[in-house]
Amino acid sequence: MNGWRQKVLECFQAPFPHLTIVSDPDQLLEDESILSAITGQGLEIMKLEDRASFRYEVESRFKQQDQKVNYVVICQLEDLREIPFDLWNHAQKVELRKSSLFPGLSAHVVRELDTKSLDMLSSVTMDGTDLSEKATIDFILRKVYRLPYDSVYSLADSLLLAMRYHRLQCEVPDMIKHYLIDYLKHRITDAPVQDWIDSYQVFLQYLRQEWCQFVNGHFPAPHPFWDSELRSVLSLLFIEGEMSPVSIKQESFPKEFFWGISYDGQRQRMEMLKEINQQIETLLSSSPNRSTWIQIARLFGKGKSISLELQLEDEDSNLLVDMEERVEAGFEQWLSDHYGSLATLTDRNAPVMVHKTVEVLRLKGQEKVALIVCDGLSFVQWAQMERELVKDFQCEVYGSYAWIPTLTSVSRQSIFSGEIPRFFYDSINTTSKEEKAWKTVWERNGVPSVYVTYERGLGQGEYDRSNIAALAKSNTKVAGLVIDTIDQLTHHTIQGQLGMYAAIDVWLKQKYLQSLLQDLLNAGFDVYLTSDHGNKESKGVGRTNDGTLPETRGERVRVYRDVVLRDQAAVQYSSKRWSGTGLPDDYYVLIAQSGEAFVREGEIVVSHGGASIEEVIVPFVHIQKR
Repeated sequence: MNGWRQKVLECFQAPFPHLTIVSDPDQLLEDESILSAITGQGLEIMKLEDRASFRYEVESRFKQQDQKVNYVVICQLEDLREIPFDLWNHAQKVELRKSSLFPGLSAHVVRELDTKSLDMLSSVTMDGTDLSEKATIDFILRKVYRLPYDSVYSLADSLLLAMRYHRLQCEVPDMIKHYLIDYLKHRITDAPVQDWIDSYQVFLQYLRQEWCQFVNGHFPAPHPFWDSELRSVLSLLFIEGEMSPVSIKQESFPKEFFWGISYDGQRQRMEMLKEINQQIETLLSSSPNRSTWIQIARLFGKGKSISLELQLEDEDSNLLVDMEERVEAGFEQWLSDHYGSLATLTDRNAPVMVHKTVEVLRLKGQEKVALIVCDGLSFVQWAQMERELVKDFQCEVYGSYAWIPTLTSVSRQSIFSGEIPRFFYDSINTTSKEEKAWKTVWERNGVPSVYVTYERGLGQGEYDRSNIAALAKSNTKVAGLVIDTIDQLTHHTIQGQLGMYAAIDVWLKQKYLQSLLQDLLNAGFDVYLTSDHGNKESKGVGRTNDGTLPETRGERVRVYRDVVLRDQAAVQYSSKRWSGTGLPDDYYVLIAQSGEAFVREGEIVVSHGGASIEEVIVPFVHIQKR
């Protein structure tokens, strides 16, 4: 590990004190690689956010456990003297600041950069001179983000700059964005560049309209879309589902634009599958981080959905099989190295882990918010749903990490409680307390329970607006809604994911989900759709022979209350022990290998509970009117 991360890790060197308190207002420790390196040295991480929960952890872990365990307490306070005195008095203090990592740049600008921007900044050579705020912004735009904003002269240049800006995969600070906009709006007067930079959705809408005119106009030249660099980036928007192909009748068209044309459905989808495979290969070769794995999960989900749509067989299906093996092998290793560090991380667009969902929704600051949890929805099913929803809605797609084991009582309960599973030990095997937990967590965030609704079992039968509590109660400010259609199909399918694909297609045609979304939006709700876990098609390796010993018996997971029993079972059949990150102390997990299940040998099931990418990374989607 090098660059800015190494400088941070130099603050945590052996021998370690029993307690280290870190002042991290710049959130430098919001990085899975750093946290994994710290915990890899035997240090236990605690985060000071909610003081009540923090005090509970201190009393149950720090004060009662063996003094040989060393703890790191992370807080975002500038002044560590605000830490409870009994801890502050006996701790080593560490202060982390971005400005100390890059002393030659304006501290005011550097402090606004996220970790991805810091990564790019670390790879750029500086000449050692101190730069002003304006010079720092210019340096970051041109040298770090590689946006040649001062070389924009044409419409093609403007479009390419906007595309590259929105594909940076980092959060551009407002001060840098405003600087860029102010520069461009005085330089380019014949295109709405300011609107394109300011809003990705406005920019996409322009591209969609312009693409339709371009295709219907028979690909006129000259046109910016003929620019090779612009064309390369534009193709990715179609591959990733941000734009939809335009239908044409004839097959005589420039082959450079096959990805944006709908002509021969099967042949085109096969070409798309090959493009997705290449994109995944590129991402896998880039040492993926948590954000990259979400990209891979979304692409992989779309690729698998295409294969189900086309019912691929023989040689054509091998492409997907090979892709899946590479993805799962890489993801398994990454989980082993980094999963334990995700629980404390935050992101403004989407929860890094599903228990942060309430926190993200609260930070959005909307007067009315509705959260739809599609139980069991993976990115494979989301790709199928998205093709229908984008006809009527605007979907901003992100991703989150589920809790492992990927069981409803574990991961969905963490969504509605806003807690890691360790804190709902008494209900970890049931979802009966979700409604109470949902109302309690919002009361803690200033919304009285009388304004909060929770309802489950939605998605079945014909849609009836009057049956939706969130819509029936005019004073509802926060709505939690559980649609369990996907999970029901998962547990009852007899034809694997192919059978699920056909059943979901029928369900989408009934427009239950579309009607619910439309009514929630019309009622003024800010609407989000997510999932608690995904699902995986697996083949049976034989039923376990451990009687009533497991606490929980799933098709892809077994949970024991005794570590000896778990380890004895692990020897009997193909499986792997899960480390238990964030779980109760006496909750010992055994999960099936990727693509395998604890059912009759050779039997095909669609289930969940394991740690495959299809089960762990789930969609988090902001849905708005189109």
